Parts: sequence; structure tokens; C-alpha cells
Amino acid sequence: MLQNLYRGIVAATTLFVTVLLAASLLNRAHPAFDSLSHFRMHLLAATTVALAIAALSSLKRITFVATAGVVAALAASWPYLPGLGPPGNQPASSIGHTLRIVDFNTRFDNRKTGLARDVILAADPDVIILQEVTDTPAALMNLLRDGYPFQIRCEGSAIGGAAVISRLPLAGDDAIRCFDTPFLSAISIDVAGNPLTVASYHAHWPWPHSQHRWIDELSGIFSVLPHPLIIGGDFNATPWSEGVQRIARLSDTLPVTGLRPSWLTPALPGSLRASIGLPIDHLLVSKEIVTLEARTLPFAGSDHLPVFYRVLLR
Repeated sequence: MLQNLYRGIVAATTLFVTVLLAASLLNRAHPAFDSLSHFRMHLLAATTVALAIAALSSLKRITFVATAGVVAALAASWPYLPGLGPPGNQPASSIGHTLRIVDFNTRFDNRKTGLARDVILAADPDVIILQEVTDTPAALMNLLRDGYPFQIRCEGSAIGGAAVISRLPLAGDDAIRCFDTPFLSAISIDVAGNPLTVASYHAHWPWPHSQHRWIDELSGIFSVLPHPLIIGGDFNATPWSEGVQRIARLSDTLPVTGLRPSWLTPALPGSLRASIGLPIDHLLVSKEIVTLEARTLPFAGSDHLPVFYRVLLR
């Protein structure tokens, strides 16, 4: 009797996590499923463990169903699985120009902006893409002004605004693009005589909040940003989510591949970020740009980690 009870619990648990995993694949059907999809990697891990236990318990049908769910989820998430990102050891090419970029949600109440400055400067970026930037003297973009004199932060909000700062010069008189929102800004920088558009974006939270409606409102802007184009930011969404993928379709870009957990609630120890954190800070690049390296940087006072990229503009 106890064995039957055990098998019943294993079967029910395995089916439950498999159903949740399958629902995460329906992220284009409704924003609620898209919110669930942010936890797809966690559900993949849970379903894999559950199906292993089901297999050991000789629950063949349950094991088959769970295996099918895992395979489907792996296929849907393939470009963004661990180990599939840019290798990082690719040398700079003689064809094109290499750029070093850091993207970072500074957190508006970050009291360690000096630490953030040091972490970012150690990566020696050419361009820095920031979110939740305030206009206080201790704000990160002000601490970096001497080395990065070309700066844009068009409008602020209660939690700061989106900013791009560069040590490369602006490309032309209309290089700064401000929009009717504090959560999106863009500049055009001169890369060896060629213009490159770099945008900073900070998304609203996903369903039941207004992320999907916010993308609707900004769709006209994303679709006309000039190429070559880089959009960096805190998307509050995983790279396989419909939220990120829709912006990629609108802007004719692709998210950089691989899995880089960059955010974890401050209620949990930061040491868990690499294992259970969410990858919600991304770089979207147009087809003229090849990503050579992508990795998170050390803690910099925020609940987000800075993310470093090395890209080639062809």
C-alpha cells in the first residue's frame, strides 16, 4: 500500500511539473503563459529530476510524457541554454571593428556607485548602457563622465531613466534620440566613420503588469531604429520569452545567445544568482553585428549584475 501511495505521489508530481513546463511553451498565446515561461529553466530542472524518479519507479507512461515535455522545452529554448553563448575566446577580426560594451541596471537607490564604477571600468568598455539612472551627483553616469563624455539620459522617472554613455564620438548633429518615455533612449555613435545606433531600454514588469501593453505602445519606435543597431537593457524577461522575442522581431535584431543569470531578488543570497537567478538583462543586435563574448561581471551594488559584451561591427 505504501508503495502504491509513493508511486501515486511521484506520478502526480511529475505530471504537475510537466504540465507547467508545457504551459511555458505557450508564451505567444497569452501574457500569463509568457510570465510562466521566465521560469522555464527551473521547470526543466524540476521535470528532469521528476522523470528520473518516475523512471526508477517503473512509471513508463509518465516517464514518456515527461521526457517529451523536456525535449520540447529544450528545442524551444535551444539558443539560450547554458554553454551555447559566444565562446569568449574568439580573437578580434581584421574585418570590421570590435567594441566592448557593458549593460547594467544600476538600481536607482544603489549606495555603492563607487564600486559599480570600479567594476565597469575594469572591463574597459567603449560604450555603457544603463538603466535606473538618477541625476544625483553620485549617479553612476556622473562618476563616469570624465572617461565617457558623450552621454544621453533624456527623461527621468521616480526610479531614474535609461541612459547610454560612450567614449566614442557622436555621429552627426541628430545623434541623440529622445522618446516620450523615460525607459528608452538611443544615440548614434561614430565607429571608424560608420554610424551605430545604441539604445537603452528598461521594460515594465510582465503579466499581470503592463509589459505587453508597453511593447505595443513602443512598437512603432522599435521598428524604425536605424541599423546597425544594438539594444541593451533590463527587459524584465528571459531571452526566449515573447516579450523579448517580439522586440527582436520589431527591431529586426536577435538576442545574444547563451544563459547568463543576472537578477535575483534581494531577499535571497546573491551567491544563488548563478544557479537560480533569472537572465533578464540582454543585448539585441542586428545582422551586421557578431557577438564574440558575453559574460556577467561581479556584484556592483545592484540586484542586477552588469553584463559585458565584446562585439564585432562588420
